[in-house]
Formats: sequence, structure tokens, C-alpha cells
Amino acid sequence: MSELGNKRRKQRVLERPCLCIRVAVLTFTAILLAGVPPTSFATDPIVATTTVTVSICGNGAIESGEACDDGINPGGYATSTAGRECAPGCTSFGPYCGDQVLQVLYMEQCDDGNNTSGDRCSDVCVIENISAMGGSSGGAGPFPGGSFNQPQATKVVIQGKAYPDANVSILKDGTAIGVVRANAQADFYFASPEISPGVTTFGFWAEDNKGLRSIALTTTLTVTANAITTISGAFLPPTINIDKRSVKKGEVLNISGQSAPLVSVVAHVNSETKITEEVKTNTQGEWKVPFDTAPLSEEEFHSAKAQFRTVSEGNIISSAFSQTLSFYVGVKGEGRAFVADLNQDKKVNLVDFSILLFYWGTATPLADLNQDKKVNLTDVSILLFYWTG
Repeated sequence: MSELGNKRRKQRVLERPCLCIRVAVLTFTAILLAGVPPTSFATDPIVATTTVTVSICGNGAIESGEACDDGINPGGYATSTAGRECAPGCTSFGPYCGDQVLQVLYMEQCDDGNNTSGDRCSDVCVIENISAMGGSSGGAGPFPGGSFNQPQATKVVIQGKAYPDANVSILKDGTAIGVVRANAQADFYFASPEISPGVTTFGFWAEDNKGLRSIALTTTLTVTANAITTISGAFLPPTINIDKRSVKKGEVLNISGQSAPLVSVVAHVNSETKITEEVKTNTQGEWKVPFDTAPLSEEEFHSAKAQFRTVSEGNIISSAFSQTLSFYVGVKGEGRAFVADLNQDKKVNLVDFSILLFYWGTATPLADLNQDKKVNLTDVSILLFYWTG
């Protein structure tokens, strides 16, 4: 019986699919859900990225968050302690011959806690010296191909931080597939139902306790068949709000929002030089920066955005940037309610946007909203700032 069991174990090893070990570093792209706000500095876009970790259960490599990974999808049962296999999810070992637990579903006839033959329970957990068993004591596995391993569903796990007790919406290729609730520490965990393998784009966003919606973060990756692909480090940036859209030079502008609790939020204000101010969030993740506008240029648009930073196991973790909000410093801003109303119909809508596009790249004063002698993205941002629909 032992020789037959060894032969079957070798055959199972030979038939295991080869999963190539891959290291994937993904970057989240921040997408504005409400238009692009105006800026008065350089028109080149500023891209903020955050690194996430992807671990694949079943590729044979023990990665972040895994207790084991034997390269079997999904693992689950082994015929010896030396070759014992991971349970589905790779967070613990599954049952195996020699664990002193009789696994009837895996064709065990006995389990004496070892893998030694000659003690009436063979090394593959088949009762020895019973002639009725004939030459087929081991039998074939109950799953496709004679395997003892039940094929694992193709799944994706997403885990990260949002805002305390916030609902986090999960998207797959732009379509909502679930909503999970973050805990009091802002941690959220999503496990998908079975997903088709292949190249897939996942996204997620949330609303804070004031109803402010975060930007949506997206990442595109290849989902491996019959394995659990885990996206970790999915950190949503802070939400952000300002209490005024127009301020006089030297007036305080309150910049606020919500993030994870007890982390540092760095507010970035863009002018001729970048100005940053750092503040700690409270236990609810709320933050507020009373910003003195005295250093900012007068009669110009400026912008504010934020990101959170924290330290975990000695590593500095940063989120992507929040939505960018624009504000005007000076007295002229009070009378510019319809500066973007290019056709003077008391509305700022698609008609005005079409006019702006018509003059794109020119120095036409009508569409050059910030008067920098060029119609470009900055002017689009200003138009969206005054959008009425």
C-alpha cells in the first residue's frame, strides 16, 4: 500500500499546474468625481500615487498576509506531514494525513497521527492488512482529475483604510459589485464572489460623516484563475472641504475633512510656492486646518488638497491626494459669479464649455478666463468651478 501511495503522491506533484511567481506593484490613479477645479499655477497635472501589495494564494510563494502557500489551488488536503497543504486563502494549513483527525471526505480510512506504515494505518491513512481492500486501497480523489483538492473559486480580496464607520463602495470594471462598512479604525475588508479571471479594473470610494464623497481610486490587474488575489494597502485619501470660495488676502480659510483616526493630514496649498500645513486627526478621523491666506498672491485663484500619512511597522504610509478645491484671494472674486458665463445667459453649462473649446489654445480674451494669454486646462477648471448646469 505504501508503494502505491507514494506513486500517487508523485503523480499529483507532476500534475500540479505551474504558477509563475510574480511581484506586482500597482499604483492607484486618483479620479475626480466632480469636475477639475481651477488652478493658478502650472498647468502640468500633478499625479499622486500610492503603492499597494498584491498577494496570490496558490503561486507557491509566501507573501504578505499569508501563513503558507504550497502552490496548490486551493490546497486543502495533504497525504503527509512533510507535504501538508494550505487551507483555502493561505491563512492556515488544511487537513492532512497524520493530523490525528479522520478525514472521511478525503478518503481516509484511519489517521493515527503519523505517516508510518506497518502500524495498521499506512502512511497515506489507509487501513493495512485488510484483504478486502485489494489493490485499490488508495482510490482516486473525489475531484476532477482524481485530485484530492477541491478546485478553488477565483476571488479577489481588497483591504485598506477609508473613514471610521463609512460605507465603502467597490467597483469592478466601473460597475458596483458590493458595499462594505469600515470599522471604527477606518479599516475595511471586501471579499468578492467568484470573478472571471483575466485583466480587471477594480475601484473603490466612500462618503465621510459629513456626506463628502472621496475620489475614486482604481487599479487594474490580472486576476489569476483558481486563486485568491489580495489587494492590500488600499488607502482612500482624506475628504476635503473649504468654508469659503473667495477670501480677502490675510483672511483665514478653514480647510477640513475626514480621514483615518489619529493620523497626520498634510494640507497642500498651491500658489507661487507650495505651502503645507500638517494636523493630526481626532478619534473620529476629523481634521481642520485654519489657513492664513496672507502669504498668497492677491486677485488670483489658488488651490488646496490633502493626503494622510502614518507610520506602520517603521514604514511611512501615505495616501494619494484628495480632490483639489480652488478658491480666490482678493476682492474681485466677489463680483465674478458669472466670469465663466461666456454666452451671458446667466448659466455656466455645456454651451459655455463648447465656446471655450472653440477657442482652445488661442489667446482670445473671451475664453481666457484667468487672462494668462492662453486658453487651456486652467480655464476649463475655472469654468467647472462656476458650473451651474
